[in-house]
Amino acid sequence: MKFAVLFLVSLSLAMFAPHVEAAKPRVRTTGTKSAGAVTTSGYSKAKLSRSTNSVMVTFVNLSNVNRVTYTLSYTANGIEQGAMGSLVPSGSTDSRDLYFGTCSHGVCTPHRGIQKATLIIESQLKSGKVNVKRYRIKI
Repeated sequence: MKFAVLFLVSLSLAMFAPHVEAAKPRVRTTGTKSAGAVTTSGYSKAKLSRSTNSVMVTFVNLSNVNRVTYTLSYTANGIEQGAMGSLVPSGSTDSRDLYFGTCSHGVCTPHRGIQKATLIIESQLKSGKVNVKRYRIKI
């Protein structure tokens, strides 16, 4: 008896339920990438270098870009840290080595206990648009 009631309820729900289709997959052209591997699309590539305790950023397709700004932010031993800068392209490629640490008078001290590292690169295009790419850096 219970089976018959359940069958009738599920049949009536199936008949009167609205038509449902699967959602299309989302595709992002700019978004969050892991810096453990090189990203080849857009205007930048980032690669984590554990041996130098830094992120190597390569800026590409700069013939279409007026200005690039970049911000590396992270927490080291519970203290907010970071590096930022900008560049005006003079060629089609350029690069920066962003160090996880501090340097003074040629002496560099690496930061330890790095967490929540992100790199944000904003490319101001000659067309007036701004391309923003965010990297999540897994250390």
